[in-house]
Amino acid sequence: MKPHHLSSRPAAMWMIASILGVAALHWIQVIAVPIAFSLFLIALVWPIHDRLTALTRQWVALTVSVLLLILVMVGFFLATGYGINAITKGLSPYAPRMHEVYAAVAHWLEGQGMPLSPALANQIGPGWVFGLLQGAATRINAVAGFLTLILIFLILGLLEVADVRSRLPHAFGDATAARLAEACGETAWKFRRYILVRTFISVLTGLLTWLFALLVGLDLAGVWGGLAFVLNYIPFIGPIIAVIPPVIFAFVQFEPWLLPLLVLAGMTLIQFSLGNLLEPRLEGRALAISPFVVVVSVFFWGLVWGIPGAFIGVPLTIAFVTVCHQFHETRWIARLLTPRMERQEVAERDSE
Repeated sequence: MKPHHLSSRPAAMWMIASILGVAALHWIQVIAVPIAFSLFLIALVWPIHDRLTALTRQWVALTVSVLLLILVMVGFFLATGYGINAITKGLSPYAPRMHEVYAAVAHWLEGQGMPLSPALANQIGPGWVFGLLQGAATRINAVAGFLTLILIFLILGLLEVADVRSRLPHAFGDATAARLAEACGETAWKFRRYILVRTFISVLTGLLTWLFALLVGLDLAGVWGGLAFVLNYIPFIGPIIAVIPPVIFAFVQFEPWLLPLLVLAGMTLIQFSLGNLLEPRLEGRALAISPFVVVVSVFFWGLVWGIPGAFIGVPLTIAFVTVCHQFHETRWIARLLTPRMERQEVAERDSE
């Protein structure tokens, strides 16, 4: 009993430390989330910054790198705001039809013995949809402060990368510093591969969604394509959410129920075929983690940090697994989370 008691103590301590660490990340999310996003962006923009630094002065390289990211962020949020505004304006002419559909659904539920309570009926009525869209537009404006904080950490981080790299041997020793540097380099490569593949899949998903909406005559085809493009950056959850608004709009626009069901089938097929067949083949080692772990990471980090956590949950998991690969003591965690890890890579690291 005594050896068992001694062996279980470190496991219990690690479990307690993990719980306290997650709680701390939740409590300090105001500062932790911008830092996480800034590190992720540093990994994405570092090759450009490093090459420009070799060709010109550091402040020029820093300015160009930051301006590129600002343009991408501004374009992303302008497109999102335009989409929300277009959906709001596009739904306005269909307001009477929305009430008819809502009444028909409520009547059908009542016939099935599931009547809506008055309080619930007031909350999920057609007016609630417009209120939700207006609230989303307001929240986009509030994100400006969050992005400013990310940019500040990004600038400071780009200035400190070389200095931190030189300080690692003094802090951890040469061997551990070399492993950490290799893990950071591999993580950055995986981040870039991950975001490149996900952007390609998102563009393809948006184009196919737009073309399909045009084919069936669904209004706001460009908006549904843009929505599919943006939401596809959230693994698993985003593609599901991207299907719901156009299907609801189809039920409002088309009186026969056959076309809305066709919209549901077509958009689900697009999301499923690209997300489950093409995307895993393209990502390869960049996302060599279990699909179950991908889903859990999205929900877990979404629970800890909300919507930003859902966006960055998979990159955080990729970084965690990559660091675990580098150390013998934690390699079992990497093996547990990456069942498809190449056998040759495992053998090479086990032989070290």
